[in-house]
Amino acid sequence: MHSHLTAIKLIAGATMALAAGCTASSQSDNTEILQIDMLADIDRPDFDETSLKDVRYALLDTATEALLGEYAQIQGVIGDTVIVHDMTAMGDNSRLLLFDANDGHLIRSIRHIGQGPGEYRWIGGVVTIPERSEIILLADKAHRYTTDDRYIESYSMSSKHGGALPIGSAERGIHETDAFDGDLHIYQYDDRMTPVDTLVINNYEPRWISIAFNQSDKESLINIVDTVYSLVPGEMQPVAVLSRGVKALTPEVENKVYIGRTDYEQAERERQGYIEFLRFINDGPRFTVTYAYGGRNYFDTYSHKSGKLIARRSFSDSDEDAGLLIPHDGRTMHITNYPFISNGRYYSIVSEDETLGSDGEPSEELNRALISWSVEGE
Repeated sequence: MHSHLTAIKLIAGATMALAAGCTASSQSDNTEILQIDMLADIDRPDFDETSLKDVRYALLDTATEALLGEYAQIQGVIGDTVIVHDMTAMGDNSRLLLFDANDGHLIRSIRHIGQGPGEYRWIGGVVTIPERSEIILLADKAHRYTTDDRYIESYSMSSKHGGALPIGSAERGIHETDAFDGDLHIYQYDDRMTPVDTLVINNYEPRWISIAFNQSDKESLINIVDTVYSLVPGEMQPVAVLSRGVKALTPEVENKVYIGRTDYEQAERERQGYIEFLRFINDGPRFTVTYAYGGRNYFDTYSHKSGKLIARRSFSDSDEDAGLLIPHDGRTMHITNYPFISNGRYYSIVSEDETLGSDGEPSEELNRALISWSVEGE
């Protein structure tokens, strides 16, 4: 691994705000940058102009090694193989399970807890390399394995200041963010973890306002203040400019709400009057922003073509029907975790209490279930 970075790109903080003044700006692929006024539809009730298709449901293997705990999330898909991170026992049991997406049988597990070569304390993410049947486990180091669990190599990361765990994909690069000395550094690597670039956003404050993540096997997104960018080698391509107006949750608002307050519950109620970004999903023709507001979680989906809001789903944790509603076989399942996207298809793990056998009944003999679907609409 090279000990130096091959290039450094400096981006002035003011540059990040330029897109906000554009009405028809375009990315390199000629799709327009979305301009979203989040206050325009803030009181609109739930609706959906999209539709689900090809919903598939598969019970997962009940072998002892295949059993999932309460906290399990899909972190990769290679063909018909779904990679599940089971993190129920935190670092003591952080492991990957490879399931067949069609029938749910366990292909194998990957578990390497420890301090030695190829071992990790905690898995932060997974990068899939389908053409080589390889995966990279992103942790305090990056560890490369084949999908049949053969260890290849480990790589050190560039962050020296406790930065966020890296994210990314083999196709568009792996990215590690780190904020220090008032700037945000984004270290970029190829699929063999060779450094290829560093993006630096000057005058970046505060670091925790940005969310960097990927919910798909291709794209990594980051928001700098209220602009969402797609991270690609050597640059950040703007995807959407989001305006929260007077309801923006800023560091100043956080200070006003909490500092000097003794009534924490009242402070929390005041905080709920502001929009807090949670995640973003850029799914081909659609862009989804998820956020918290008024004690509820929102999934707002916009059309890249028209710029319109085309679907909204909102719920609070206490709602009986909390979650994304996925109909299948005469019943509706409630998905409360973020789905993973691969080639336009959404994948998620069904909760234990909604996992039903072929007889339509729950059973202690069952594991969990895998559900996947596609979306039609603008």
